[in-house]
Amino acid sequence: MNTQRSIRCASCRNNLKPFLIKNGFTLAKCPSCSLIHTDIRQDYATFVNRFYERGYFTGDRSRMAYINYEDDKPFIWANMRKFLSYIRAYKPKGKLLDVGCALGFFTELALKAGYDAYGIDPSDFAVAKAKKLVGSERIRKAKLSDIHDRTKSYDVVAMFDVFEHLADPEGDLEIVKKILKDDGMIIIATGDTDSFFARILGRRWTFYNPPQHLYFFNHDNLTKLLEKKGFEPVSWMRIGKWLSLRYVLHLARTGGESVLAEFLYRLTDLLGLGKLPLYLPTYDNMVVIAKKKLGT
Repeated sequence: MNTQRSIRCASCRNNLKPFLIKNGFTLAKCPSCSLIHTDIRQDYATFVNRFYERGYFTGDRSRMAYINYEDDKPFIWANMRKFLSYIRAYKPKGKLLDVGCALGFFTELALKAGYDAYGIDPSDFAVAKAKKLVGSERIRKAKLSDIHDRTKSYDVVAMFDVFEHLADPEGDLEIVKKILKDDGMIIIATGDTDSFFARILGRRWTFYNPPQHLYFFNHDNLTKLLEKKGFEPVSWMRIGKWLSLRYVLHLARTGGESVLAEFLYRLTDLLGLGKLPLYLPTYDNMVVIAKKKLGT
């Protein structure tokens, strides 16, 4: 592994050690807190503009992402309803920001539930779709750094399958703290490197899919990072997910590096079975709700 490029941990600032190489990218791990980082070897803003195009949402194999995000809306909504129930337990109403809103499905769901919901996303393709769904006044093409001036504006900031995509999680948490009201909360859903499936699958864990995911957390290092940036975790959950059969097989044949999954994907496509619903109780995703610490 190439160790010439020195990378520091986003949480504790130690030099990272090479962990694995996948898709030509090096994943490096902190020897202290076990936070893992992908070195994308390019300017992040340029990468985002090129990577999160139409193909990211429509099955481009090089993206190792969604097979058909729009068609899989029923499954995405099923998962988002679970997230919404967690939010409502702490904030039954208020102004909500959906960070990385994609095609706007959670923004739409939150609006229907009575929240004053807005979404941001860096993808032109996604933003165009989301604006058609919930209205152009509620969706903006932006990153968190673009809205840093909206001080104490939101009751809830939601980051579902987003936090692992950020180039500067520490800096972005600082922005989230700034734009949240004093009694505001953040909810994050991301992969857990300490989960059973992450440990048993190793490099074949589909969450290890560089360059899409830049950071890989566990309960302890995410807690440490949140507390460092002025947040107090108040609730943790592990979750399973509803997915379409074709999406499961697509993930397995790309990030999972499975030849069998490739064969099964082609077979289910031929038989028209790709949209069959699957509930995967893998619990390799974790959800944390955190509130701003008083005085921060």
